[in-house]
Amino acid sequence: MNLKEWLTTNFTEIHSKNLAKILLAIFIMVLSIFVLAYKIPERRFVQETLESLEESKTTVMEFSGATIAVSLAITALPDDFGSPLANTLADMNKYFIFIFAVLYVEKLIVVEGMILSFVYIIPFACGLYILSVLAEKVIFKIFASKLMILGLAVVLVIPLSTHFTEKVCEDYLVYVDETISEANDGAEKVNEVMTSGDEGTTVFEKLTDAFKTAVQGISDLLTYFENVLKRCVNSIAIMIVTTFVLPMIVLLLFRWLLKELFSLSLSAPRVNIVLPKEKNDKKVIGTDQEKEEEKR
Repeated sequence: MNLKEWLTTNFTEIHSKNLAKILLAIFIMVLSIFVLAYKIPERRFVQETLESLEESKTTVMEFSGATIAVSLAITALPDDFGSPLANTLADMNKYFIFIFAVLYVEKLIVVEGMILSFVYIIPFACGLYILSVLAEKVIFKIFASKLMILGLAVVLVIPLSTHFTEKVCEDYLVYVDETISEANDGAEKVNEVMTSGDEGTTVFEKLTDAFKTAVQGISDLLTYFENVLKRCVNSIAIMIVTTFVLPMIVLLLFRWLLKELFSLSLSAPRVNIVLPKEKNDKKVIGTDQEKEEEKR
């Protein structure tokens, strides 16, 4: 079979495969723009993600308020012994600003990023894939795969990381809530003692009754608030891990997984079609062998 005959028999099959790829890309494009862009944001797991982000923002604001309250309560103690501790607690608000900003960006990605991904990123990736099929250029296919990875990451990473955090870090989040409650209780007790007008008792006696523990001096009270400070530091570390580190890890794993899948599809082995040689080639080979024997 010569080249002309092979093209005649395989031309229809080649174009039918390309047509199927193009139609599939067009189907994904239409589905993404007119269906997924409106249905996915309304799904339950997306709404649960938004609720979880709102709860985390509320926790951050409560935590910030608790540290400020403790700081003010410590500064109200006599002789300013707790000023360094109060300043340390007040300086923690910069971490709360960072965590709050991360949560706001994550919510923005979920609310606006999904629509952006389904309406623009994924359809544009499908368009580049169609162009790669028509022009037979691998570079367009590579760009299409990268855009598809980006679009899927925008849609899935934040919900996956949020639900993963809730399942895995549930005990640690309870620890954060307990720290906030303990900090608020300590601040309220100190404020009540400092504003009470009972005469005949010292400040430390009032604090002993308020905390229901022996407070023999200012050092014992500062030890109590130092423990609160340690719990606050641990809680801030937990919140940074749950709101920033874990989503980044999920993003990197998700990106690596999709990259591996797309690279496998891009580097699929190609079948090389070898056309049978004509009979004249045998004659040529034969004549060459005869010439070699004559030379010998």
